[in-house]
Amino acid sequence: MANASLQSFLLPQHHSFASTGGSHDGSPSALLKLSTNTSGSTSFRLHPNTSRSVTTTSTTNSSAPTPVAPAASAAEEDSSPAPSLDLLGRHLVAGDYRQADETTRALIIDLAGESARRRGYVFFSEVQFISAEDLHAIDELWKEHSNGKFGYSVQQRLWEKSQRDFTRFFIRVGWMKKLDTEVEQYNYRAFPDEFMWEMKDDTPEGHLPLTNALRGTQLLGNILTHPAFQEENQEDEAAAAAESATTGQTKDDNKGRERPKFMRDFKPDYSF
Repeated sequence: MANASLQSFLLPQHHSFASTGGSHDGSPSALLKLSTNTSGSTSFRLHPNTSRSVTTTSTTNSSAPTPVAPAASAAEEDSSPAPSLDLLGRHLVAGDYRQADETTRALIIDLAGESARRRGYVFFSEVQFISAEDLHAIDELWKEHSNGKFGYSVQQRLWEKSQRDFTRFFIRVGWMKKLDTEVEQYNYRAFPDEFMWEMKDDTPEGHLPLTNALRGTQLLGNILTHPAFQEENQEDEAAAAAESATTGQTKDDNKGRERPKFMRDFKPDYSF
């Protein structure tokens, strides 16, 4: 009776039940087949699955870690070399005055202290933190590789000869250019294209290195009056005293001299 009941539930052919244990791709590893014979007895037989499907898609819930590329270090992100006197010297030896100027600016920022480095530029009040030895070394490199034509001490001497008048000084070192007009006028050179990055016969003395005066002339003034150039200043004063003894004209005679009209009307706005 039990067999009859079972047979009424099952058709007289085998039925398959999948066993999925042990498979890594989701296909059954074996098939459990139920069959009835002619005598009415029921039997079960386990058959291996020979028709497994193969898939190439990966599961999204895999426990394997996803490879992650290592983060680039700060040194790799910023491939530019750190400013140094050695780097400045190499640029100057190669005659690359454009890069030498950039390195000089970076050196001044670095030597001025941590606040200047974070900010990216130097306040005039931070020039005092630059040692006379470091500033003198920068100046000596510029003079050595320009036959004495470039450098802070060269600019300091020309500034003194201009009675510390920055407009006169800028015209003298070529940071301003004369306009082709009927009335004498000058304008600032556009940075960097209009500045002179090669040492030629017509390159003005003291043209390099540049000092950004966008926030005023106090930064440049503090560099030019730095103790590093005190000795040069004393030598210039001695030479001026000797010249006045010869010509009978003193340095103070020029202080009351009226500036040309174009200089009186000129509004300082140094942007390089």
